[in-house]
Amino acid sequence: MRKGFSFDAALCVSCKACSAACILENGLQPGTRSLFTWNDHALPLVGVINLSMACNHCARPACASGCPALAYTIGPDGVVIHHADRCMGCGYCTWRCPYDAPKINPALGYIEKCHLCADRTAQNIEPACVAACPTGALKMTEREVFDGALPAWFPDTGIKPSVFLKNSENYDRPLIIPADSESAEDEISAPLNTGADSEDDISALPDTGDDSEDEISALPDTRIDSSARLKKEWSLALFSLLVITASVMMMVSALRGMATAGFIPPILLAGAMAVSLLHLGVPRRSWRAVLNILSSPLSREIAMVLLLAFVSLAGWLKSDLFPPLITGLLALLTLISVDNVYFAADRSFSLKLHSGQAFFTGLYAVTWFIEPTILFIVFSMLAALSVVMRYKSTEAGSLARTLYYIRAMALPVVFMLIYPDSPLTDIAALVVFMAGLIADRLLFYCDIRPPNIKDRLTEHLEKEYEKKRDKQRQNAGIS
Repeated sequence: MRKGFSFDAALCVSCKACSAACILENGLQPGTRSLFTWNDHALPLVGVINLSMACNHCARPACASGCPALAYTIGPDGVVIHHADRCMGCGYCTWRCPYDAPKINPALGYIEKCHLCADRTAQNIEPACVAACPTGALKMTEREVFDGALPAWFPDTGIKPSVFLKNSENYDRPLIIPADSESAEDEISAPLNTGADSEDDISALPDTGDDSEDEISALPDTRIDSSARLKKEWSLALFSLLVITASVMMMVSALRGMATAGFIPPILLAGAMAVSLLHLGVPRRSWRAVLNILSSPLSREIAMVLLLAFVSLAGWLKSDLFPPLITGLLALLTLISVDNVYFAADRSFSLKLHSGQAFFTGLYAVTWFIEPTILFIVFSMLAALSVVMRYKSTEAGSLARTLYYIRAMALPVVFMLIYPDSPLTDIAALVVFMAGLIADRLLFYCDIRPPNIKDRLTEHLEKEYEKKRDKQRQNAGIS
């Protein structure tokens, strides 16, 4: 039997007793069990949603399969346990989990998450959060299979969460005193559904005036703060840029039939590995990064970078040790492994078309140094198409907007600079070309958006709100 949670949103009063009990019982950081409230301003067009969420102890936990350090185990009752003494604090599980369950403890450097109060449940005692809930909204349940219907906004990535959500779609909206002859009883009996049936009730809602902008501003903002993300992930961005540069040099040398690319690639790769340690919360456990090669994309990435560093160093010390074809293919596979780390977290098709991915960036850079020129032109056109498709990147903040314009302007400027065919303009074109590639790679980090329950529910409410507003405007005769 698998253990999990059931949550009745209609009973939750947002008292946060479950979160406090989790902290007191287990000594975990605040937020290990989070209580999210959407539309806490009680806007009349959408429902108020409270959601108590911790680890859902999935049947196919993405956190466990993606962890490079093998810091997760799954018990016979389906409970997903995180072992702090194995964690190196890479935070990759926080990307992989769509339910925002694992969280880095900034003071300790490693992950903390709900373990369903394993000591208590082993003695048939309810988890602390369940025992503390005063309304019975949160309960523990045991099932062979958790196959209950989940709401449309709940992220479904095939990992089979052990959770039941009740009354998460149908809410009585805040009572609006009817302005016409309708009775209050009729008003109360009309629930706010997410389907089309609830559209007919909009005429009883307030008129559309200048207050609508104030109301919509009360909904949460789902835009990603690109400045904060790049500040947090700067070591990852620098790591990938160093790996891409070393790989490009090795691929160009291989295409030219040269056995080695010199001493620069091994230095760049050594620097990349050193920089990657700065991303870890517990660097002394970095040796665990390659323990889960079979299922973790991050483990495979680290293993490929280490192998590429060894081959580049050995090839520099003994130039005829590896054929150029082997080193070139290994460099290409390393770039693919870098991309797979992010594709496994953000499965959106748009990210796979992003020209800032390592594979495309590396090949695009290679076309600058080899013949025929038509390859460079083709890749430039593909990059331009990707930039046009990603125009919404400018909405992610001032930093993303600046990077986007650098990327967009670099493409035509490069062609204008190489047209005169002089040494000075060729150097300037190379500088602009590289600046565009770097900007595009940084934009890649701004555009990564792994599935997350907070974003999905907020987007759902925003769409519902706009849908209700549009219907209200039509009923009021406002275009």
